[in-house]
Amino acid sequence: MTLTRVFEKFRDARLIVPLAPRPLPHPIPPHFHSHEHCLYHQIQGHDTERCSALHHAIQDLIDSGLVNLSGPSVTTNPLPTHSTHAVLPPPSLQ
Repeated sequence: MTLTRVFEKFRDARLIVPLAPRPLPHPIPPHFHSHEHCLYHQIQGHDTERCSALHHAIQDLIDSGLVNLSGPSVTTNPLPTHSTHAVLPPPSLQ
């Protein structure tokens, strides 16, 4: 799942709130990307996918126990045992 989608889900669940927009920096730093927009910061300058502040905010939610990302895994929910029956190719390919 993308960081943007996680942000949207957490925002809709009221687990995270977008930051109040701030004025653009002056002078504009060389790493500033005016064509990109961050949903968390609500300003231009970088993409939501590369927002380190959002990444840390989400990690804080996980660390505090407010968000549980445990889901199916090979440890907690292994796949069922598969049969060992072989499927033969069609006669035209043998």
